[in-house]
Amino acid sequence: MSRILLTGGTGFLGSHVAEQLVEAGHDVRATVRTSSDTRWLAPLSLETVVADLENPDALARALEGVTDVVHVGGVTITADPSAFIRVNTAGTLALAAAAGRAGVDRFVFVSSLAARGPDQAEGPVSPYGRSKRAAERGLASLIEATAAPPAVRVVRPGGIYGPRDPDMLALFKMAARGLLVLPSVEGRLQPVHVADAARSVVRALEAAEVGVGDAGPLPVVAAEVVTWTQVGEALEAAIGRSTRVLRVPPALFLAAGAMAELAARLTGGSPTFDRRRARDLTQRTFTSEIETTRAAIGWTPEVSLREGMAGTVEWYREQGWLTR
Repeated sequence: MSRILLTGGTGFLGSHVAEQLVEAGHDVRATVRTSSDTRWLAPLSLETVVADLENPDALARALEGVTDVVHVGGVTITADPSAFIRVNTAGTLALAAAAGRAGVDRFVFVSSLAARGPDQAEGPVSPYGRSKRAAERGLASLIEATAAPPAVRVVRPGGIYGPRDPDMLALFKMAARGLLVLPSVEGRLQPVHVADAARSVVRALEAAEVGVGDAGPLPVVAAEVVTWTQVGEALEAAIGRSTRVLRVPPALFLAAGAMAELAARLTGGSPTFDRRRARDLTQRTFTSEIETTRAAIGWTPEVSLREGMAGTVEWYREQGWLTR
């Protein structure tokens, strides 16, 4: 019987991956920290184990009896830039090396489209993207140096939204009050619903089992390319009221990101917004074809933007995160 070690299961994407793995009948062991909020894992039929990517002994114990690894955990936003390399790169490679020693069969790594970089760029342009790219390259080198490496899959989700996402909540709350602040530039986006993103991870795991297709990295984005205007229209429809749209210059978004970073440093917390995200929202375009992903693992996004926005608003309201 296969047993999967899942990292990042207490997070936004990871909790949906955990849910879908359990629903698919997989035996799941999820890593947590002593300080983790496990509310999304609590209702699920799975095992939890306290482990940290920077603790080799804890990793070895977590991997005992494990046949496969699904690595979703990582840092997306932080007041300490060195954490990107420490967690996203070194942590991933430490887990992969430990998994190799444990003799696991499959290793699925959730990277990011930021590892490829924006459209027209020659590579990643942010510390976050560079840390994910370095992890991908390190995994490739590790495979080459291992006599019997696990079957490795790398998926690269773009921007993810949906239920349980705290980062987008401010935008939804603003729209509910009748104001929608959008970038003045009309970029092109392919935001992917979290249920679709989680399903791509499960498909990557299951496809690796039967040796289907290319190992990736595989882009995971929505099928439809939309503009900020279309995002605003979908959000208005989901909220159920018209809004006053304020188009804000990129410089103000960057200033907001810088202020959020400064506030986090002063308070010792983690920023909810930063300059990287401000640049990604206002100055860069991240789009991709998904034919390679469809061919490799049989994944196709199913949730449209309007359907996904409506479901997200409904979930926020059910949880009391958003008032009617």
